[in-house]
Amino acid sequence: MPPFKIIYLPMTADLFHIGHLRVIRQCRKLGVVVIGLLSDKAIKNYRGQYPIIPYWQRKEILEALPEVSMVVKQNSLAFPFKKGLIDYVASGDGFEPEELKSIKELGCRKLDIKLKGERRKRFSSTAIKNKICLLCKKSS
Repeated sequence: MPPFKIIYLPMTADLFHIGHLRVIRQCRKLGVVVIGLLSDKAIKNYRGQYPIIPYWQRKEILEALPEVSMVVKQNSLAFPFKKGLIDYVASGDGFEPEELKSIKELGCRKLDIKLKGERRKRFSSTAIKNKICLLCKKSS
């Protein structure tokens, strides 16, 4: 795949961790990385609760990474692009049905990023939140 391909990577990036960074770096090896950052409201609709880190802070963190060319706001799981603008949609943790529908409608290809030798669930914002909750319960 030539380096000028546009790789769209939708993410919540709440509690940014090493798994996020590794997926972004893998995407950059394949093309220009555009992050679709879910808005706070989209995360609430998708996960049932607002993110810990607000949108503007998550956006600033991602924009600081040299591998990221652009961060666009994504207000739902549907992608905010017209057909023909992106080449690949990437994911480090699989695709939701609504995302698969958008990929088909946009006429692009899906790119499932596998981190060699790593277990996906090991790098999860939800797992980090759960671990923090357990530690808080133990200390009280």
